[in-house]
Amino acid sequence: MNKILDSKTTPLLCEDWEIELNSMIHSKYAPIWNTRIGDRIGEGEFRFVKNFQTEFLQAKKNVNYQTKQSIISFIEFYRHRSEFFRTRLFGYNIKEEFESIPLTTREDLQTKITEIIPTDLDLSKMVINPTSGTTGKPILAPNHPMAIGCYVPLIEFSVERHGVKPIHSPKSTFAIQLCYQEKTIEYATCHSLAGGAKFAKINIHPNSWKKPSDLQNFLKESSPQILTGDPYAFESAMKMGIEYRPEAIHSTALELTPALRLKISNYFQCPVINFYSLNETGPLAYSCPFDPEWMHILPHDLYVEVLTKDTKIPVPTGNVGEIVVTGGRNPYLPLLRYKTGDIGDLEYGPCPCGDHFPRLRLLSGRKSVYFHKPNGDTINPIDVGRILRKKPFIFQFQVEQTKSNEWVCRLSLETEVIKNETHWEIEKDLLQKELESLFGENSKVFISTNFPLDGKKQLAYINSYQDKIGVNP
Repeated sequence: MNKILDSKTTPLLCEDWEIELNSMIHSKYAPIWNTRIGDRIGEGEFRFVKNFQTEFLQAKKNVNYQTKQSIISFIEFYRHRSEFFRTRLFGYNIKEEFESIPLTTREDLQTKITEIIPTDLDLSKMVINPTSGTTGKPILAPNHPMAIGCYVPLIEFSVERHGVKPIHSPKSTFAIQLCYQEKTIEYATCHSLAGGAKFAKINIHPNSWKKPSDLQNFLKESSPQILTGDPYAFESAMKMGIEYRPEAIHSTALELTPALRLKISNYFQCPVINFYSLNETGPLAYSCPFDPEWMHILPHDLYVEVLTKDTKIPVPTGNVGEIVVTGGRNPYLPLLRYKTGDIGDLEYGPCPCGDHFPRLRLLSGRKSVYFHKPNGDTINPIDVGRILRKKPFIFQFQVEQTKSNEWVCRLSLETEVIKNETHWEIEKDLLQKELESLFGENSKVFISTNFPLDGKKQLAYINSYQDKIGVNP
């Protein structure tokens, strides 16, 4: 790689930032980089995030979190700028009938995104972040660099609450994200909102390194303050014997069980921060330093409800329901009572840790699922999703391992593809071969097209074989 970043990708780039970043990029221990990514933070975005940070810290200090009453101004603002808001709220007195406002679903975000985006916005800075989480139904969530930039003060607040002081210097590496996949993007960058501090995403899979010892040496040389990733990545890191000791672990994307949290903390000898974040909402909550079973609502501009599954009304404190979110700072995706599909309970009142925002407990989060090749090697389901999401005619999918060498791939397809039997047979054969190549020698994949596209949040990955024989990942 020659020029890593430029004024287009990183408008506020400084020469000393670039020097330090180049040192990381061209390290003899570096992984095989395959992507260039900048923060796209200009002067306007910088000011927006800094203003957001000031308001956020003040809200934390004064315990000013969003309530049903305070979020009404947000809804009224978008009522006249978003066709989706205008249609959904037609005839409603928001203040008097808030709990009767129809809920926004994942299907709405899939099929009505052009109605949700406010009509008076400049779309030139739109960033599309496709996501399906643990479901096989991707959402093409639009975002803006300034909203993505707000992750920085939110993440920094969560690590400071666990005793880590972020270093804003181009000589510092704030975080390295760990992945363990057959293929994924890998990059190094610096962030304008952190004084040019470096960040990298690396794949700890052996495929990504020139020599087996390079991974350990790269981590030692880069010396990141924190390591981020999902529980799958940290389990893989422990199995590989990675010896680096960060100041904290930031775990996101999947459910982190108490047993695994303790195991990771003991191994890396640092606090483990469970971070609840959705692509659609941004960061939602972080684990309490005093009682990590609970997570404090993080931002001040999101209103969180917990509703009963059937009647869709708020549950009393201490009861379980579905997590629903209104608000946010993403100008392209204002949220109106958005059903996350996650289950939990909400508790109010002072906390000994000093953060007095409401506490959220996730009761059935996005669980880690592992597939196993016939030879015993582990497969990250993200690699499966990467293959299936390349096909534009697949609307939703579910993949289940049923035997040591057999998988069922259930698909919801575009109607035109199914009608053209010859075309579908060709595509089906190619898909089958690609999945069987991933799963390894002697694997068999059976493809079904009877998976219902009904708008419900369904698991994308299931390992019934593992559950049946009691295999531990």
